[in-house]
Amino acid sequence: MSIELVLTSLNKRLEKEKTITIQRENGEILNVTCDWNRPVTDQELKEFSLKINHILPKDFCSFLKLCNGGKLFSDGVDCFELFNLKEILNYLNEYNTNINYKSAYNKNWYMIGYYKGYGDYLFIDSEKVANGDNDYLIYVQVGDIQRLSMNFETWLDRFIVAQGARYWLW
Repeated sequence: MSIELVLTSLNKRLEKEKTITIQRENGEILNVTCDWNRPVTDQELKEFSLKINHILPKDFCSFLKLCNGGKLFSDGVDCFELFNLKEILNYLNEYNTNINYKSAYNKNWYMIGYYKGYGDYLFIDSEKVANGDNDYLIYVQVGDIQRLSMNFETWLDRFIVAQGARYWLW
């Protein structure tokens, strides 16, 4: 499996109509879109890595080189937004100045996305990445922190197969 193959397959489904019809839990039928940002260059990624005190996993870097974030399975109200480099940096800067973030989240974590409409957040634990662990994703819901036993590539592949559903909660 590769992130490029996963995204290429999804984009083929979106090519003709720009929307796809999906079925979610409880029989909910939605027409959704996926919108991608322009990819980052190797130079932009290198400059970003020098600005932050966190390590980016290789699979997440591969994603950024294909699309610098985007909105997945958007129905016009809800979507999962994966942040671009600027938004990740904004989170890190806010973490350093916001007492609420510091008391809620570990300093080794950085936010890479959120589920708009649900108030859920996806983080990478850079300490785990630095130690070579592949289970570095963390999902935060109101009042609940869940360590996901997977890397970004696996999460993204399953998220697309599950058509934007929060499959890790099943």
